[in-house]
Amino acid sequence: MIFCRVIHHVPGRIKIEIPSIKGLSEENLVQASKGLSVPEGIKNIRPNPFTGRVVITYEPEKINIMKYIKAMASNLEV
Repeated sequence: MIFCRVIHHVPGRIKIEIPSIKGLSEENLVQASKGLSVPEGIKNIRPNPFTGRVVITYEPEKINIMKYIKAMASNLEV
């Protein structure tokens, strides 16, 4: 399980902190994201390895973002 914490959330945009991505190279980020499913409703996922944060923009009427994040945190290993 990956530790993550919600930093900011408004419908359609959420910023989460994922300390395990901090300092990763672009190549390692790509490798870590392989196998991630991006369901309908997710518009963009923008990781920042300098801060260890990820911004996700999404369509709230199409996806339960908290459920998606919890599922990804339980299945992803970085």
